[in-house]
Amino acid sequence: MVRAAYTLHADDSDFIQPGILVREVFDDAQRDQFVETVSGALSTVEEPVLSKALQYWKNVDATIGERIELAVNTSKGDEQPGGDPLNA
Repeated sequence: MVRAAYTLHADDSDFIQPGILVREVFDDAQRDQFVETVSGALSTVEEPVLSKALQYWKNVDATIGERIELAVNTSKGDEQPGGDPLNA
């Protein structure tokens, strides 16, 4: 048994609502903070999980996903917000 809407809508995918959040609800400062936090959390993640996580964020929003990927790749080894689960 699966719980699902009787009629599927175009906005029923896993990526529509989070995409709206980062594009339409967040302002520029919130998007910057979001990228910093997510990239910090991903800074200690290794392949193949890292590639899948980056693809997830690109599916949510291409620009945010690219910004997260750039931040992760340029900050390897740096102290990042969200990067240390013991000091979150």
